[in-house]
Amino acid sequence: MNNNIEIYKCAYEYLLKILPDKLTESDLEKYFKGDRAKFKSLKDVFIQIIHSAQNYQRMPNVIKFDERYNEFKKILFDFDYKVIADMTANDLYQLFRKEFNVTSKDTKMNSWYKWSKSVIDASKFINNFKDVDDFKRFVKLYDYNTVTRMSLPLLISSKISGIGFALACDMLKELGYLNYPKPDVHIIDIFQQLNLSDGNPINVFEAVVKMADDCTSYDATVTPYKIDKILWLISSGKFYLDDITIGRNKDDFIAYMKNKIA
Repeated sequence: MNNNIEIYKCAYEYLLKILPDKLTESDLEKYFKGDRAKFKSLKDVFIQIIHSAQNYQRMPNVIKFDERYNEFKKILFDFDYKVIADMTANDLYQLFRKEFNVTSKDTKMNSWYKWSKSVIDASKFINNFKDVDDFKRFVKLYDYNTVTRMSLPLLISSKISGIGFALACDMLKELGYLNYPKPDVHIIDIFQQLNLSDGNPINVFEAVVKMADDCTSYDATVTPYKIDKILWLISSGKFYLDDITIGRNKDDFIAYMKNKIA
């Protein structure tokens, strides 16, 4: 059997092995669809972009988008990207500093400033589309093969400050575009340790897509996103949709897989 299929099967079996007692296998299905897959407006897309923009290293612990959602909704004019597009990054940054009593050093390296710039850039990017169907047509233009799909997050990363290739993939996959895995530190480490890639994010992206393609003959439900989420759940131990955390399992999983491969 194809090596990619065997690795996928072992990863899924491992996830079931560590599944919290309160959850069943069927409870996992909701994790494989994209958190904002049913987006209906450009506002929904904008919200996902700025949510993804804070998912860099320790920034989620600073910005706390989910926790402060209502405060951000008020500051950002009910997430009206057309209004926000007329602001400067510094103006928005100063609003955040005042609202959240930010005491960290006032520099352009400040996480709040970086995120403010991402928010402004995201609003200007979204303003390029006349409606949500226009955005969907735009994404579909790149949905020809792996190479063309890869070029979309590269384009987005060039337009929005703070959104690199991986975070652009994160934004797309959480909007329900399941051909976009996010090559984050967890997946990069796993694929490199198992000799599935050289650790370069774009190479890892291609390796995940190849694994998904190989696995469709075994299980038609396998997508790059599903592989991404299985490995993320194993690595983080955060079953966030059920408010359950079991602790990280990445190192144990890698050891388990190396033993299986051996």
